[in-house]
Amino acid sequence: MSIQSVQRALRILSFFSSKNPRLGITDVSKQMGLPKPTVHGLMQTLHEEGFLQQDPETRKYGLGLKIYELGTYLSATLKINQVGMAPTRRLAETTRRMARLAIWDRNAALVTMNLFPHFHAGFQHHLGPRLPAYCTALGKVMLAALPEESCNEFMENTDFIPFTPRTRTEKDLFREEIRQIRLTGFATESEEYMNGMSCIAAPVWDSTGECAGAISISDSPALLSGPDRDHHTRDLLATAMEVSRALGYLP
Repeated sequence: MSIQSVQRALRILSFFSSKNPRLGITDVSKQMGLPKPTVHGLMQTLHEEGFLQQDPETRKYGLGLKIYELGTYLSATLKINQVGMAPTRRLAETTRRMARLAIWDRNAALVTMNLFPHFHAGFQHHLGPRLPAYCTALGKVMLAALPEESCNEFMENTDFIPFTPRTRTEKDLFREEIRQIRLTGFATESEEYMNGMSCIAAPVWDSTGECAGAISISDSPALLSGPDRDHHTRDLLATAMEVSRALGYLP
């Protein structure tokens, strides 16, 4: 049995994204088809509980620090993060590239940890973002690990929206790419999701032999064309197997 007010509050939180970091009462009212007073009450309650914050100048709302706090707790308690942090950090240092852990969630890759080499000023521990599966190496490699029926269902129900001129939108070609990923054991992507960024990803397996997530390294497009590509790929595959064994996987 669902509770309508809770459903509405959760819907409001889901409207916020990197493209829409700030929303006003009118914006949300139009999206939900609800009267402004109703939306105002919901958003004010979320604001009071710390799930939303309000800009004093524009009066628009953004996600509150309570969301970040809960995300930090979740990230720290995920098993793949607990056993994968040390190997992934070592991979970042060895390759001098950004390394990521991710899990499969609602037909997308959800990044659970970002780790950078020590000389990089970026965050070391971060939950998010959610990445589309069809144009990111993390998403592709986890999609390839799904049963054929689930993979086909994903492709039938997903619109392949181009994020860059290099995004692959032909589903027949994508099916062939998935077959190749299953043969090689890793996936690649170059500027398909973000200009100037390429990635190599490998699956992580659990004690039941199911895909528990994926690990990747990311950098400029030179990552896939430079002389270190094969060496970095071997390091990535070895790290993915190390994390898999820590999760109880027996090849």
